[in-house]
Amino acid sequence: MKKIHLLLSYSLLLGLSGCEPKFNFEGIDLEPQIVVEGWIETGEAANVCLSQSITLNEDSPYIPLSDIPIRWAKVSVSDGTQEEILTGRMDANYTPPFVYRGNRIRGEAGKTYRLKVEYSGLTVTAETTIPPVTPIERLEVSPCEDSDTLYQIRIRFRDNPEEKNYYKIFTLVRPDETRYYPAFMGTVSDETLHDHLAEMNVSRGMRYTETGKYTPYFKESDSVLVKLTQIGEKEFGFWSGYENEIVNGKNPFFPSSNSLSSNIRGGKGIWCGYGKDIRLVTIKDSIK
Repeated sequence: MKKIHLLLSYSLLLGLSGCEPKFNFEGIDLEPQIVVEGWIETGEAANVCLSQSITLNEDSPYIPLSDIPIRWAKVSVSDGTQEEILTGRMDANYTPPFVYRGNRIRGEAGKTYRLKVEYSGLTVTAETTIPPVTPIERLEVSPCEDSDTLYQIRIRFRDNPEEKNYYKIFTLVRPDETRYYPAFMGTVSDETLHDHLAEMNVSRGMRYTETGKYTPYFKESDSVLVKLTQIGEKEFGFWSGYENEIVNGKNPFFPSSNSLSSNIRGGKGIWCGYGKDIRLVTIKDSIK
């Protein structure tokens, strides 16, 4: 029996928007399993997207994406002192458009947060620790060599040489976008940094639209929020593996989840703590 675990949540779908796709799974048996993408950032409440693999035994092998998210789970987060049950709500900024959100517990660097999801007799758990915040020292804008209308952003930050650290970068481009997307190839280990000084290009967050077109660069009219986050080793393992799936030309909607590392017990996916720093750069005001 061939088993496929569907990693269908907000950035695991790479921001598919503007359509209601249907997937053909004819001839494939899927083992039901909860798939998690959850995160908590410094100063912010927890967010959790839930999806599921589905056993197909109906006459039609086609599934609309809106039928895959889990909407009736009990999702709770604990910081070791208090526990909070998250509230599920529709959110058109995400695909599928449903997110569980907290309110009372806010992320703090150095704290460990435990996640518990209960649904249809299944229970999955995970824990993550928010690393320290690494400040962005500088953002620079320069024209692309092969274009007169597109620009690239370069980030600079310093890594603590006494620690083993991992980083993930996100972007939010105004006025086109309303939320952050993971920057393409924006997950790095400090092993790749020279003398613990990071200077690297920031690619636009990768998302798929109706046209399917993607460029890593920015327009003169863009205002870009760049979010630098520090993540843990297990979390890095998941996101690095996922990016490798995309870079190697595999299907971004159904990566080989069995080969991806995960910190979810009893399910698949990721529960990630982010120590974040955010800077805004307006392209037209920064052109040299």
